[in-house]
Amino acid sequence: MKSLQDLQLPDVLDFRRDEGQIRFHEQRVVILSAAAMGLLRKELIATLGLATARRLLLRFGFADGYHDAVSLRDHFKWADPLDAVRAGPALHTLEGLVQAEMSRLDYDLATRVFHAEVVWYQSYEAEQHLHHYGRAEAPVCWSLVGYASGYTSACLGQEVYFRETRCQGTGASGCTLVGRDAASWGGEAEQFRFDFQGADLAGEVERLRVAVHRQRQELAKRERLLADRTRELDSLRERVSRHARSKRFVLASTAMRDVLELAARVAPLDTTVLVNGESGTGKEFVVRMIHDQSARAAGTLVSVNCAALTETLLESELFGHVRGSFTGAVRDKAGLFEVANGGTLFLDEVGEMAPSLQAKLLRALQEHEIRRVGGERTIRVNARVVAATNRDLRGAIEAGTFREDLYFRLGAFVITVPPLRERREAIPALAQEFLRRAAARFKKDVRTISPAAMTLLVGYPWPGNVRELEHAVERGVILAADTRITPAELPAEVRVRRQAARSAGGSLDVRRNERALIEEALQRFRGNRRKAAEALNMSTVTLWRRLRQYGLSGPDDDTPTTR
Repeated sequence: MKSLQDLQLPDVLDFRRDEGQIRFHEQRVVILSAAAMGLLRKELIATLGLATARRLLLRFGFADGYHDAVSLRDHFKWADPLDAVRAGPALHTLEGLVQAEMSRLDYDLATRVFHAEVVWYQSYEAEQHLHHYGRAEAPVCWSLVGYASGYTSACLGQEVYFRETRCQGTGASGCTLVGRDAASWGGEAEQFRFDFQGADLAGEVERLRVAVHRQRQELAKRERLLADRTRELDSLRERVSRHARSKRFVLASTAMRDVLELAARVAPLDTTVLVNGESGTGKEFVVRMIHDQSARAAGTLVSVNCAALTETLLESELFGHVRGSFTGAVRDKAGLFEVANGGTLFLDEVGEMAPSLQAKLLRALQEHEIRRVGGERTIRVNARVVAATNRDLRGAIEAGTFREDLYFRLGAFVITVPPLRERREAIPALAQEFLRRAAARFKKDVRTISPAAMTLLVGYPWPGNVRELEHAVERGVILAADTRITPAELPAEVRVRRQAARSAGGSLDVRRNERALIEEALQRFRGNRRKAAEALNMSTVTLWRRLRQYGLSGPDDDTPTTR
């Protein structure tokens, strides 16, 4: 009888074409391509995870090798079990799985101590792993290692486990296996037993199935939540747009839309809101929207300008007074906190409030109760407070003119309205709407703004923001000689700004550019030299000298102001 090393595949296999079968001794053999096995391996990893797929393929290989060894033993009837072990690499090579070479084989029949080393080349399993996943961090020839372990265990009639120490799948030139009997592996034997037979893979697969099911449920829940949030956001945006249209508010910039969406979000929540922004940006519209879309919309919106009243009058306005508390107090008067009970109290320009009054306001916000001027009885109040300011309150806190605790009480939710110069894309739509309104009010047939005039409007910094733009367009409508506004009808500062910019941009003359910048600063701050000097990064004395130098000072401007 031929040795296995000398046999070819037809000598081992029984091809039964009439039955459509291939037999290896008494076992039916099915030929599968390496690509198909690679795809199966990929699906196992994707479905079960790397660790479970590894144990499953180890056991698959172990069973395959064990049955092959039993068939060969019955077919060749080896007297020496080591002959069967030596035949293993030849069978691996014959089947096209790897090119295998036995480099070491030691076995003590008396002690049953086994040690072997095998070198593989052209491993189909490493090849498929590299194809699907690229280079691995650990050896990947799992089913082939399982085959070697099962085959040798059947040949020797005892537990033998192989471990892959080098692998082509990790970038090595070949694969190296070390095999030992279970006792020789020492404490590591338990891990081998767990991998090859200890873990309940059916239970593990079921646990994975349950985990995947839970993950899918969680994903579906998140998708539903995301869909709900998307619907809520769409509804919120539609509500904002509808409110803006109802109030004839031009919503033409992303920045302003974001501001109104914030306002719509906080409106239903009964918390204080602080609206920051320069004068004329639309802070009052934001406040009114918060009130209109809140649960207090049926109540009263009461507003007070904190900068327009003296400290004494403002205290009386906010908290009320009792008869005789001061000269002229001929009767009891309810304060705005009481008037706004169940509604909203709007404190405009809250940054101008006197420090002593800030303390009383803080107490009212904290305790929800007030005491009228000259009164002894406390009154419970239920008014939502929304404040607005064009001042830098954090700077005022550092300067000691505004209480930090009041700032945090008022600013539970802060909304910052951007200036018009930061949302220039809205200027054409705003200007056209203001044109339509002014033309209707003044009964003039003015329909458009010329391209040159619109260029001036878009390029101007608008220190007075939307309010200043509206007044500029109204002026244009009033002065327009025909159906459109031209640059000639716009305010002088808008036209001068453009001329100064062209002058500064077209010339490298330092004196000319400096004059243009000074003129621009004075226009921006409406002639306030202290603010203009700060913006120009020069002292007020230097600014006065430059004004005299460039002939920009008036007849009464002979004395500089220092501070």
